[in-house]
Amino acid sequence: MKLSTIAKTSLALGILTTGVMTTYAQSADAAVQNVGVQIVSKEAQILHDYYSKTFWDLRNVNGEREGNVVKVIDKSQLTEVKLLGPEQNIIKDKESSQLDVFVVREGNGKQAPTLSINGITKTNKNQYYDYNANPPVTLTKKNDNTIYQESLGRFETNKEQITLKEIDFRLRQKLVKEKDLYKSSVSNGKIVVKMKEKGIKNDYYTFELNKKLQEDRMGVVINPKDIKEISIDI
Repeated sequence: MKLSTIAKTSLALGILTTGVMTTYAQSADAAVQNVGVQIVSKEAQILHDYYSKTFWDLRNVNGEREGNVVKVIDKSQLTEVKLLGPEQNIIKDKESSQLDVFVVREGNGKQAPTLSINGITKTNKNQYYDYNANPPVTLTKKNDNTIYQESLGRFETNKEQITLKEIDFRLRQKLVKEKDLYKSSVSNGKIVVKMKEKGIKNDYYTFELNKKLQEDRMGVVINPKDIKEISIDI
């Protein structure tokens, strides 16, 4: 075989071999990148599932207390609300009326009755046709040396009393739906509810996004008119 023929054959084999190796490397890298995008930690998935749940906002219902549980019936549906933290002192009588209950089902089953934790406030004394309070909500994203801010509108409520449970849940559910919270790389950050009165002990409330709101804090009740603004950092 001529030397020129051998050289051409070797060159062709080299190109073919290199091409195969390059293609394999690219495919392997792409596979690793795809796996990285799809991976969501177990903790983040649990939070995503919880804050994606349907909630019920029961208004002006009656409750019967047994120990640290309040039983509420609305439209033939029984809900058992476990009282933890300061909310245990809100319902003192065995039977209470004019209650509002923010319900999020605990657990993953379809058990009856519905089990929920805290979220009870007193029903409004006055009637509102739109909202009672609507503090602004601002989102701040930090990426390397870049800081990006945008308005998420206002947190509107027509309640005279509201629990931290409802504020936390509604805000996080909005982030899950609109900002992919707990998907991709968005799993950390915090929500800060800033109050107007600076002289009180708690002039702000913070919700850490990498964990579920503590159960004993779910029952903390505040006047939404006292909220100055809400900031979210992710």
